[in-house]
Amino acid sequence: MAESSSASAAGRRGVTRRAVLGAVAVALVALGALAWARRTPLRRWLLAETTGAEPPGRLGDATLATLEAATAALLGGGIEPTHYRDLFRWRAEHLAGARALYERFARRLDRGARGLGQRSFRTASPEAQRRVLAAFRPAAGALRIRRALLARDDERCARLVVREILRLFARTDAWVRSGYPSWPGMPRAVASLARAPERP
Repeated sequence: MAESSSASAAGRRGVTRRAVLGAVAVALVALGALAWARRTPLRRWLLAETTGAEPPGRLGDATLATLEAATAALLGGGIEPTHYRDLFRWRAEHLAGARALYERFARRLDRGARGLGQRSFRTASPEAQRRVLAAFRPAAGALRIRRALLARDDERCARLVVREILRLFARTDAWVRSGYPSWPGMPRAVASLARAPERP
């Protein structure tokens, strides 16, 4: 009787030890796969920094208007829209895949707005626009990995469209919003002309 109870106790310890060793092995394999993914084409596939391979071309007026509406909703008022428009046009006409990415982003924004009962993103209420754009805010860590796996196109739009808008804002309008007369590289005379009130 004592021998059988000691044998069963030893068996329980063996199962526990095996389970722990198995968990450690799985963790090591996961860490190795993560380290491997950071240096290989899998990482480039999941977190691709390129816009794609589609040919560049001119942006349609509707797509450009949707991008401008997204920029205004993302950054709020008091921005100069011209250089954002120039950024979208230049990238669409010179970078492979940029025009197709912008068009997919605009369609996704319209689809999100219709899901909230709006006719389109451009005509949606500011609150609805902010709710649609919340899915494209730049993310890190587990949220970024989950979005890269489950909503890869949304993740690419967040990095290659929304983040570019935020970067341009940080180099330009953020300076003016912080109280500077202009942003670095902009002549002050041009800045004062841009802000001069129109004569009746």
